[in-house]
Amino acid sequence: MLPQAVHKTINLNLGPGEYRRIARTLAACALSYGAARLAGLPDLYWAVITTLIVVTQPSLNQALNTGRDQIVGAVIGALTGGIGLVAILYGAPRLLVFAIALVPLAAIAALRPTMRLACTTLVVVVLIPGSGTGASPFERPIDRVLEIFIGAAAAIMVALLLPNRAINAAHERASEIVLTLGELIGSCLKQSGDATDRERLQRQSASAEKALDEAITEAGREHVIVPLQRTSADVIDTVAPLLTRLHRDALFLGQAFAANSPLNGRLSASTRQALDAVSDAFVEVSKALAATLGTHRGRRDENIRHARASFKILKVATGRACESMRHDTVLPFVLDLLVQDFADIVATLDTGGRS
Repeated sequence: MLPQAVHKTINLNLGPGEYRRIARTLAACALSYGAARLAGLPDLYWAVITTLIVVTQPSLNQALNTGRDQIVGAVIGALTGGIGLVAILYGAPRLLVFAIALVPLAAIAALRPTMRLACTTLVVVVLIPGSGTGASPFERPIDRVLEIFIGAAAAIMVALLLPNRAINAAHERASEIVLTLGELIGSCLKQSGDATDRERLQRQSASAEKALDEAITEAGREHVIVPLQRTSADVIDTVAPLLTRLHRDALFLGQAFAANSPLNGRLSASTRQALDAVSDAFVEVSKALAATLGTHRGRRDENIRHARASFKILKVATGRACESMRHDTVLPFVLDLLVQDFADIVATLDTGGRS
């Protein structure tokens, strides 16, 4: 029996994205192996290795860049090795030729690590003798470049046909952001937890915002192969700047409380109760919007109706809280900003769904 910790470690939670990546890897390897075999190349494993390096990249852009660097690195290594072979044919010591040729390639790899295949290709071309008697020493560098080209081309082709669907990742990150910010706003209003917990929520939201921007950029590249339907599920590029604004205003709320440390002491019982209601309303709206922004499309109309209803409750609760804080100007102002942020997000998702 395996320990419980080991069971948790090897527990596979595979979704559509993971199955797509598995299918992409297997298809790319089969394609590169078959193409290299049809071309009659001697070392088929080089094509498959290159395919695995390229196709397992987490994004289409990285796959394209890695495939390009693999091919360019192989060409540079093969050309350098070919020059070295000419020197060897004229009597230069093989090891000395390799050492001299390795210096510029090592410098290239140091400046651009993805070009390290140039060094590997040099090793194969210069230090490993050609197969068969009477074989040309230049056959190996040509074969190596062809094998790597086939491997990279197969990986890129399959990556284009079976992309990661970064649009799904974008929706997941957007859902995470609005949920995290709702929790942060609720914590600030109730002054629950501690500053460390609120800082954690701020960092989590900032990290998710960065991931959202990257996913939207990647989805734009995938759009060439996988057209995005412009529905309420696909207005994520419009929602992204609204989430950034919401994050900024949520930080403003925290600063408003921090700058007015005696604020809690000045709040009446009725105002404290009103702010608690506003806090709960913000959390509820964020949950509804997180569900709407998520990748699951089946209950989307129901989720947006829930978001609209939750927002109405938030607006009423905020109005009551602001009415009870006439003596304060900062906090009602920040609450109005946050309500407007949520209003814009709800409106964007709602109008997008009817477009």
